[in-house]
Amino acid sequence: IGYSSTISDARLKEDVETIQSASEKVSQLRGVEYTWKKGSRKGQREIGLIAQEVEAVVPSIVREKELVAMSGLDDSSASYKTVDYEKLIALLIESNKEQQEIIAQLEERVIDLENRL
Repeated sequence: IGYSSTISDARLKEDVETIQSASEKVSQLRGVEYTWKKGSRKGQREIGLIAQEVEAVVPSIVREKELVAMSGLDDSSASYKTVDYEKLIALLIESNKEQQEIIAQLEERVIDLENRL
């Protein structure tokens, strides 16, 4: 059985702020389809993001890690960028809330316009 759990207790956090402009950030991310070039997944088709592109928008969820299994790619470095996909959830939640607020405003405008007719 696989599962994931991350400590998220409020008692362990400070300087908590709601993510601002989440929809704008999400719109700058590019979902891609790709084929792995190396490693145990070589030749497999998958979907995801490009870490360097994510780093330009949300640098806090990109890490640099040594991946020995991937060494020998295009350069002598065995250090590669990774994306903490789990942290995208908070961004997507706030983006959805921003969009819902816009939808609610537009619905009010439509109702107002219909009432004027």
